[in-house]
Amino acid sequence: MDVNGISLVVGAGSGIGLETALLFAERGAKAVVFADQAFGAASEASEKSKSIATATDYQTMAIAVDVRDRASVKSMVEEVMKQFGRLDYAVNSAGTGRKTEADVTSLDESEYDLLHDINAKGILHCLQEEIAVMKNQEPAYVEGRNGRRSIGPGSIINVTSLSSSVCSPNSIAYTASKFAAKSIIKCAAIENRRSGLRINEVCPGYTDTPMLRLGMKRQPEMIDLIKKAMPLGRAATPEEIANVIHFLASPGASFVNGQSIIADSGVSASIV
Repeated sequence: MDVNGISLVVGAGSGIGLETALLFAERGAKAVVFADQAFGAASEASEKSKSIATATDYQTMAIAVDVRDRASVKSMVEEVMKQFGRLDYAVNSAGTGRKTEADVTSLDESEYDLLHDINAKGILHCLQEEIAVMKNQEPAYVEGRNGRRSIGPGSIINVTSLSSSVCSPNSIAYTASKFAAKSIIKCAAIENRRSGLRINEVCPGYTDTPMLRLGMKRQPEMIDLIKKAMPLGRAATPEEIANVIHFLASPGASFVNGQSIIADSGVSASIV
């Protein structure tokens, strides 16, 4: 089912966020806001979306944001509301990976703090500001075969990682940040469930993003690991994850709330 409202994608400069934002444009969003710390990349992507958008009078804009800074996030959301007066879909996909391998005893706390600030606190800041403006909006409605139904005041989708559910050795800073993000998302969903605002999580396995490519450059053995470990023998494409996000934003998922959707081709089925 198409999305035809106002969409904000945080982390839209590359990877999963980029493909998600472009997919919103392609499938009928009235407006897509590309937000990223890399403003140049967000601007380029915003411009690209104009050539694939399908909505009449489609609008788009780019915003620079640092998710570690709540004031920056607040300014981003305020700008969206100023321009469009409503926010129907918010996707929080900004994140960063580990820089070094470390076990519990050798963990560098500066890296722990950095990953926590971006991966966990960043999602917290986004949720705080998005919920504040979305939960009291007038609900949207769709017509189905069984009549008209409310799809609530909006949908927030948070992109974390398979590492929010499954631990791996020598990755404590990254894994801890993702587990923390999951708990923040679950609490937000529970606290707002009666408002009709839907808050969900997508947990991708290995995905062919710039972050993964950088990791494979540092550790070439990851290439064989992915081929052997993944049931499909490959990493996901960002577009495959974007389609899961799009479903959760769409009216087709109007009864899905507070859930963690793992998209990993089944690698975790015998683990989780």
